[in-house]
Amino acid sequence: MIMKDRARPGIGKLCDAGLRRLRPGHPVAGKLEERRKQAEAGFGGEERVDAVLAEYRHRDSIRIFADLGLICGSRFQLDALLLSRSWACLLEVKNISGRSVIRDIPPQLVRITKDGREEALGSPFAQLDSHLMLFRDWLHERNTPIPVYGAVVFAYPSQMVEAADASHPILFPNNIPFFLRSLPAQPVLEVHELDGLARQVLAAHQPYVQRPLCTMYPQVSRADIRTGVICPDCGGIGMRWRDRAWHCGCECVSRSAHIEALRDWFFIFGGGLTNEECRRFLGVDDRHAARRMMKSAGLIERGKGRWKTYHQY
Repeated sequence: MIMKDRARPGIGKLCDAGLRRLRPGHPVAGKLEERRKQAEAGFGGEERVDAVLAEYRHRDSIRIFADLGLICGSRFQLDALLLSRSWACLLEVKNISGRSVIRDIPPQLVRITKDGREEALGSPFAQLDSHLMLFRDWLHERNTPIPVYGAVVFAYPSQMVEAADASHPILFPNNIPFFLRSLPAQPVLEVHELDGLARQVLAAHQPYVQRPLCTMYPQVSRADIRTGVICPDCGGIGMRWRDRAWHCGCECVSRSAHIEALRDWFFIFGGGLTNEECRRFLGVDDRHAARRMMKSAGLIERGKGRWKTYHQY
């Protein structure tokens, strides 16, 4: 049973917003393009695992959570959590191009590209060890003594992986059902207890809050960002607001084109948005119209008078 689906990562949406808004030729644009490719590759790999889990029918009922954020002292992010009456299982999903060599000392994954370049990344085993420890502590706080297992999953069988001393199982997606069947089938929870634990997990989920572009790349200034509403049809920037709608030279008319522009603002700048900043970014003069636009975008008002700001959460 799927308890929580996976959403497209915020970093991918941030990169989209930055690439739409940065002035042509800005040096950060290339970095955003690369980060977007990495984010999409990672998301695609996780979706492959999700598809296998969605089709799998275990002999006992399983609760599946994708992209789960929990807090136990510090926040930790789980690619996939599976709960059964007998065990919990964490899956650490990787989609890394080239050849991956996992080392223990120091704990790292070395990615070797086709042209022979090497790049050191964090060890998936060390990451899984950390998540196992934190999730066991999380369960202990809730008096739930259930065994916790884990595995590292590489998303595609075409990926070349080397690990001299594998401290955890290394799987490809089609191996996951066999791995789950190999785990001990000794129920320690009743069905109602499993359902209660699943509800606790959902209630405890803390979504990851994406840092805004200007925080990640301080060299990006407000002058580097193109303002205005982007046409949903032709992609041109600078739609005009009149007669309660946005109008573009391509003859597109939209009543909601400002919503995507406001999302861009939060991905780029973050924090609270004032009415004046909204008008400047969207290119409107009427403060009452700007307020209606922010409300229609689902933004939350905080403060009063000249100190009023609008937030996504």
